[in-house]
Amino acid sequence: MNLKKILFNKTLIIGIIVSIPIFLILLIVLCRHVVTPSNVDIINELKNTKCYSSKVEYVFKNSKSQFEESTLQYYSFDRGARIEFKDGYEGVKVYKGGEIKVEGNQEGEYILDKDIDIIYPLAFIENVLSNPQIGEIKEVKAEWGQGVYLQVDMKYNSKNKHLNKAEFYVDKNTRVPVLLRILDDSNKERVIITYKDFKKEKSLNNDLF
Repeated sequence: MNLKKILFNKTLIIGIIVSIPIFLILLIVLCRHVVTPSNVDIINELKNTKCYSSKVEYVFKNSKSQFEESTLQYYSFDRGARIEFKDGYEGVKVYKGGEIKVEGNQEGEYILDKDIDIIYPLAFIENVLSNPQIGEIKEVKAEWGQGVYLQVDMKYNSKNKHLNKAEFYVDKNTRVPVLLRILDDSNKERVIITYKDFKKEKSLNNDLF
């Protein structure tokens, strides 16, 4: 009886000794996953952002010239989005449901159908990451910035040949969007969208929408 008890105790001790390293390895893996999220986690976190504000700059290109425009943008997942235009045209567009409310220009306030404007909303993170992804998320270094960026390639389901596909860049360290390059069917840049001072907000004032 004592021999069986001794053998049982030894087996139990051996089992505990073997289990401890396995438990520690699992704990390290889990903690590392929380502390250092994967590239997919970073993109999903950005995709699920409920509210944010950001300076957003557009560069529109064609074969002869280019046009730049600076904006300040606010987004709320349940209230809509707001774009404040800063260059010359001090107007405001509020995107809510199927409508666009235009404010602050010489014609006064009026309502447009959302399909009238397909260009400026391309910058909304919800719209960016709703497009089909091409391939895997890449880690890249870019000549226009420092550090490491996550590059997400996407295809637009559009009949517009100037909006064929896009490259979306996210700073891996800060986990915020940096750049969106929109290419035509000849791989030429047509729209460059730059994000600056991107902030994830807990809430936004109702008056913005």
